[in-house]
Amino acid sequence: MFKRIFFWGLSAGVLSAVAGIVYDRIYFFATEADYSRLINAGSLASINLLSCLLAAVGFWLMTKWFSNKAELIFNFTFTILSFASIIIPISATLPLDVARPELFPGLAVPMHFFPAMAWFTVRPLFVKDQAPPA
Repeated sequence: MFKRIFFWGLSAGVLSAVAGIVYDRIYFFATEADYSRLINAGSLASINLLSCLLAAVGFWLMTKWFSNKAELIFNFTFTILSFASIIIPISATLPLDVARPELFPGLAVPMHFFPAMAWFTVRPLFVKDQAPPA
């Protein structure tokens, strides 16, 4: 069971890392605001992988503790933590030499939802629902 959840987290982490890197490049070309000193491909890949692997461990623990309500509790927790984490880029104090600091939240805030979106997106690959379709 842990192996399946681990690969679920790993694949979600890779998907969210790719989405973050693509979004970073699109945002740069749309606004020409360069935040590569603060957020780069390496940091995006590592934080997305780490967050999804931590989510996998959390999901595994919740399945041990809450059995049949684990996914519901985990989904609420993951979503609430994703929303709560946007306070970090909103309250971040950027270095004085960074051009156009007012555009930074527009780059960083959506990225906080990429791990959760990737987790929910790859779910059908790893979880087979027992209920037949209506």
